[in-house]
Amino acid sequence: MEQKVHAPAIGELATKTQLNRATLLAASVAAVVLVTAVLPAEYGIDPTGIGRAIGLTEMGEAKRQAASGKDQAAGPLASAESGDLTLDQAPATAGGATTDQAGEVTLTLEPDQGSEVKATMKAGDEITYDWATGGATINFELHGEELGAAAGEYTSYEKGTSAAKSGTFRAPFDGTHGWYWRNRSSAPITVTVNAKGTFQKFARVES
Repeated sequence: MEQKVHAPAIGELATKTQLNRATLLAASVAAVVLVTAVLPAEYGIDPTGIGRAIGLTEMGEAKRQAASGKDQAAGPLASAESGDLTLDQAPATAGGATTDQAGEVTLTLEPDQGSEVKATMKAGDEITYDWATGGATINFELHGEELGAAAGEYTSYEKGTSAAKSGTFRAPFDGTHGWYWRNRSSAPITVTVNAKGTFQKFARVES
């Protein structure tokens, strides 16, 4: 028996407007997937915050650091106590070229909040630094973690309470070196820290 193939009538075909609408919808869906999933998971770029909420951003950051020759430990940062300061141990980082450069970080700490800014340096690297709050005193500790150190192991160089500090620091070993601040006041405090010299990275440590 001969089978007849149904040929759609002109009225059954999608119109140009419908095709354009479907193409636009597909492009919009692809853009959403790119921003919320692909960029966080592959490159650690998370403009919406959704990637970090579902754990994709950490994956992308790990991939990006591995691609640049840096070996960063994954997972939550360990904590170590130092007097009334709680230090978040920065992840150990290996490799990468140490070059002469400058960095600046500004952070605002709410009452009883603490945070760190660290420079990744090799033994013998040196920086000149200054940090200030604009007048408010804040608890601080300058400390460092040796490359590959166990969680909670760090070396304290200086700690106290001040509204500003400046000086020169030479790294005694390969690792991360920097400051932890804790706001013990009843109002927000903004800290701005600058560093110039030889280091691989200078950034706030996200807890």
